[in-house]
Amino acid sequence: MKKLAPVCALAFVIFYVANTPADAASLVHATVGLLGNVAHGFSYFVNDVT
Repeated sequence: MKKLAPVCALAFVIFYVANTPADAASLVHATVGLLGNVAHGFSYFVNDVT
């Protein structure tokens, strides 16, 4: 069962990207933007603390 879960997850990702590439690209863009905002906020926090 542990080997089946990653394979199913990968199959779902490939299926999602193949069927709706614009939505998949939008999801990746939003995720990268969110991570950038978190990193930016963390850098402000570290600068204020030090």
